[in-house]
Amino acid sequence: MTDESDEVEGFRVISGGDPTDDDVVAPGRSVFGDDEVSFDDDDAAVPHWSDPPTGAVPQVGGTAESVTFSPEPMLSEADSTDLAAWAEVSSTPRWADEEVPQPVDQPTTVPVDDPALTEDFFSFDDGTSAGPARPDSKPAHRQQAFGAAPVGGGGRDVPVAAGVGLGLAALILASMAVAPAAAVIVVTALLGLAAVEYFNVLRTAGYHPAVLLGLVSVVSMPLAVYWRGEAAMPLVLVLTVVFGFIWYLSGVTSDSPLRGIATTMLGVVHIGLLGSYAALMLSVPKSGTGLLTAAVLVTVGYDVGALVIGSTMGKSPLSAVSPNKTVEGLVGGGLVAIAVGLVIGATGQPSPFGDTALNGGLSASLLLGAAAALAAPIGDLAESLIKRDLGVKDMGTLLPGHGGLLDRFDGLLFVLPTTWYVARLINLI
Repeated sequence: MTDESDEVEGFRVISGGDPTDDDVVAPGRSVFGDDEVSFDDDDAAVPHWSDPPTGAVPQVGGTAESVTFSPEPMLSEADSTDLAAWAEVSSTPRWADEEVPQPVDQPTTVPVDDPALTEDFFSFDDGTSAGPARPDSKPAHRQQAFGAAPVGGGGRDVPVAAGVGLGLAALILASMAVAPAAAVIVVTALLGLAAVEYFNVLRTAGYHPAVLLGLVSVVSMPLAVYWRGEAAMPLVLVLTVVFGFIWYLSGVTSDSPLRGIATTMLGVVHIGLLGSYAALMLSVPKSGTGLLTAAVLVTVGYDVGALVIGSTMGKSPLSAVSPNKTVEGLVGGGLVAIAVGLVIGATGQPSPFGDTALNGGLSASLLLGAAAALAAPIGDLAESLIKRDLGVKDMGTLLPGHGGLLDRFDGLLFVLPTTWYVARLINLI
């Protein structure tokens, strides 16, 4: 192979012809003379190669006219804290067996057994705080504390709780032995104290109900019912709604009228209306005290049975709103309530449920016990639902072993109207 050869080690040089003038070649045109690739009139869309760079990125479509330019994408600037963190990471090569130092100010584990971290987690407010700014944002530790409660016992002193329940029942029964009017006074005082507990907890939780209006309505409801009968119930409710709007229209409270009126009416209905059925029973001549006595007996039977059996044998949680209540306690309390009804029918006391001459007897008493076994747990769970939503464990601290009056009478508030309508259903009154 000589120097004059036109072949060089696998490359063939073709000489001849005029050299291609790069100045007349449109950008993107094939330099190999491929006729199938053509960019007609594309100089207007694509800048000439000799023009200064624009920094734009071509967006190529189907035709030359669809070639557009958009600003060149820029990477987001890294955070200064991220850059500082990466700056501490050395890129120097290391031997495989060389120990890599760890930062001392970043603990790899959380000391979950630290008492300072767990003290507030399983605790309840003492009622001295002003409450959250909005009541729909409850502290997370309160919700967890309810879920972490032990099943069955609930931290209650069973003998003390049972004794307090029996003592309250004895107080009501003793007042009825004096006179129905005396019993109405006792019932009114208990409902008033329960309303004070309820509105106090609402204010602690951040609500602003019409406290004075609510207390007046709750206290006046049983007195009006004892005086005028069932017709007084809707009258008091209507007046409460009307004066509730007047309360917020006059600017007595600057909180949301919707939340204020709603929480006020809930207390009036839950405590005042349901509790006034006790006064309605007492207004019935001759057999009124017997109606209320029967309602109290079956409710106490359910509460004591559910408390004792649930704390000793309870293993299956009944509802997420009250982990302390168990299925075993529900069944045990219901059986005891039915047993109390059986005793009422067998002994014939109190009248009219136990009196066969007044259309009472064993069947009527068993029906009452079964109805109470259904109504009492609903009252318990309804109270637990309210307390859980408000983020409190008890509605008050007045009663040892129970908390507040509402914690003791939650089941009875539902059994009272149940007893009244059972008696109406079987024509006892």
